[in-house]
Amino acid sequence: MIIIIIGLFLSLALLSIILAFQPIYAQEQIRLEAVTDQGTFKVEIMWISNDIGSANMFEIHFVDPDTGSEIEDIKYDISIYRDDKPEIQRLDQTSIFQEFFFEEMGSYEMRIDDIEGLGERAIVPIQVTPEFQLEVFVLSAAAVVLSIAILAARANGNNLFRHAIN
Repeated sequence: MIIIIIGLFLSLALLSIILAFQPIYAQEQIRLEAVTDQGTFKVEIMWISNDIGSANMFEIHFVDPDTGSEIEDIKYDISIYRDDKPEIQRLDQTSIFQEFFFEEMGSYEMRIDDIEGLGERAIVPIQVTPEFQLEVFVLSAAAVVLSIAILAARANGNNLFRHAIN
């Protein structure tokens, strides 16, 4: 009986930890960077990834590779490709923030083109993966509790599936 109680408390503790860290995990930050094909700009991207079907935020900065200083108010085209087919295309952008929704997991390419009208391009590969959902952890915790209960019953010589004979 004590093993069942300990297993239950451990499972509840695991669930509490998962719930406490879930918002942090779902909003993972990924740093990406690339140099343009002619070497005039270094593109630094901070990707705040999210679940498939939810908003993914990209913060895009252009840096002078020689001085390391940020260049502001850059005009650029941005597109997301999957299997060499455009998923999203946005022309004449100046905002450092871009929001995209990925509907499927897989390999994508972010293309930043015609930077400042110079025809330069930077290509950044992106790998979209599903985030682990809370339901997976809850089901795992429930399976652990059930397993511990069965093992405890067997250790005490009880069979959960046999009726007592009087």
